[in-house]
This record gives sequence, structure tokens and C-alpha cells, in this order.
Amino acid sequence: MNKVLIRIVFMISIFIGIMILAVGCGSNAENKAAGNNEMHKVQDEQKVKTALVEIEDFQPMLQATGTLVPRRYAELKALVGGEITSLPVDIGTKVQKGQLLFEIRKVNYELDLEQADANLARAQVIVADREREKNRIENLFKEGSATEQMRDQTITGYEEALAAQKQAQAARDRVAQMLTDCSATAPYNGVVTARHLQQGEYVNSADPVMEIMDLSILNAEMEIPEPYTGKINTGLAVTVSFLSDFEPVEGKVIAVNPKIDTMNRTFLVKVAVDNSNGRLHAGLFCTATFALPAEKDNPSVPAESIVRDEGRSYVWVIADGKAHSREVKEGVRLNGRVMILSGLQAGEKVVVSGGGGLTEGTEIKE
Repeated sequence: MNKVLIRIVFMISIFIGIMILAVGCGSNAENKAAGNNEMHKVQDEQKVKTALVEIEDFQPMLQATGTLVPRRYAELKALVGGEITSLPVDIGTKVQKGQLLFEIRKVNYELDLEQADANLARAQVIVADREREKNRIENLFKEGSATEQMRDQTITGYEEALAAQKQAQAARDRVAQMLTDCSATAPYNGVVTARHLQQGEYVNSADPVMEIMDLSILNAEMEIPEPYTGKINTGLAVTVSFLSDFEPVEGKVIAVNPKIDTMNRTFLVKVAVDNSNGRLHAGLFCTATFALPAEKDNPSVPAESIVRDEGRSYVWVIADGKAHSREVKEGVRLNGRVMILSGLQAGEKVVVSGGGGLTEGTEIKE
């Protein structure tokens, strides 16, 4: 009897243990499933930092780097060939307009001019002789003592003599010009910036001899980003500063290239800088600061919110808890913010950070 009772109690204990284990496993499975659902929900939402589109007034100050170049520059070349007999200037020499810069031996050209003068004089004598003969035959023709053929021959001879005289005159003028070209003078006030040859050397026609620059006014040339097209015009005041120990100077825009460089998306601007005191040097690196016209009541966003892809700019706009890509047109940048010309309105919310991997319609958690 006792053995039967013990067996019954043992069987009941085993049954109770199995039931407890089953209940526990079921509870764990339900908890795990609930946890997985919550995890998927969190993963479907992306946490980002956002900012509102604000209305601001912009007083943009554009800075651009460039180089000082001379207003006028000339590479002086020999106009005739020969030995350089005079070269009184060197690099750094200040010269005045009309001042002698170099001279080529004149002797051969002077002899050529004498020969050309003689040829011209001979041609003039022939013309005078042919003219007298023409007049004599014409008078005889009128009296009936000369034939028409004789008259025509004398007229032809006279015209040929005139043509020969013109050729002799042209040859004489050409040689005279070559003699004049033996002397090279400064085309304007400036300074010698290069000298390629020495006195006594031989040059051929068109060989470069020296360079001269007018440094009284220098042009700061720089490339300006495309978004500033139409905002920089001639006459705009500019402050130009330098890395070297030179005080900043004031200048004015004198030229704006209407053509955009399609490779760099920039356009050339020239700023005239007074250098009448000769303090500045051509080739100096410079930074120009442009005070651009004020921009009133424009939407703006943090610069970090702008995403660029294949030449276009866009932002992620948050609406109804979801991210939507919106293309925008950028204006100027100032103090970490970007003026938006089109694509956004005040009060809209844009993603500033954490937007990596966003796709259209992604649920957002701020």
C-alpha cells in the first residue's frame, strides 16, 4: 500500500514539473517575440538632428584669392637683325616713354639707305626725261608731224618710268624704316622686368630682347564662384590684402567676364589697384574682399544641411515624421548658413546631421 502511494506522489510531482516548464517556455517565447517587434520598430526609425528654415537678411562679404598683374606689359623684340651696340637699361630700371632701350648696329642699313636714295634719284631723272619726250611728241602729233603710234609709245614709256619711280620710293621708305627700327624705345612709362641679351650679341628679327611693365596700376585677377554671377559689377569697391608685409589697399572692379568657365564653374574678375608709389609688385598673391549688396528676407538653412550630388543641391525635409528629398538652389554662404533662392519656405524642417543613408519616406526620430 505504501509503495503504491509513493509511486502516485512521484508521478504527480513529475507532471507538475512538466507543466511549470511548459508555462515558463511559453512566456519566454512571447517576451522574445515582443522584443523583436520593438527592435524592428526602432530600426525602421532613423534618429537625426533637424533645424527650421529661417528668414534672414544677408550682408554677404565675399573673399576671393588672386594675383596682381600689370595693367600693361610688353615683350620688346628686335625688328631688324644685327649686333646690339647699345643696351643702357637692366632689370629694375625705370624708363620713360620714348627712352632708348637698345640699339642695333646701323652702318649696313645706312649704306642700304644711300643706295636706295641713289636708285630713287635715278628713277626721278628717268621720269623727268620721259615726261619731256612725251610732251614733245604730243606737240608734234598735234602739228601732224608725229604718228599716233609714236605718241602712244612715249606715253607708255612715261607711265613705266612713273611705276619704276614708285617702286624706288617704296624701297627707299622700307630701308629708312629698317634704319629707324634699329633703335627701340619705351612705348610707355614703366620698369624693365627682364633682359634676355647682352650688348655685343647678335639678334635676328623677332628675337625677344627685354620685357617692360607699367606698374603704376596693377590688376588683381581672380576667379569668382558661379553663384555670385550678377552680384559683382564694375565699379564695386573692393579691399585687397596681401600675405606680405603690405597694408591693405582699396580697389575697384574694372572688368567682369560674362563667360563662365564650365570646368571650374567660375568667372574672371579684375580689380584695379593704384600703385603709383611703386610699393606693390606684380605677381603678389592677394585676397580681395567684396562688400556685396544686401539680401533681404531670404530663407536660410545651416550649411551642413546641404547635400550635393552630380551637380545638384538638395536637402532632406521632414514632413509628417518622414524624410523627403527636395532640390534647392543655393545663394551666398555667410557665417555657416546658406541662403536658399528656391525650394524651401520658412518654418519647414530640414535634416542637419545624421542623414547618412536616408531614403525617400524614411521614418524619422528626432
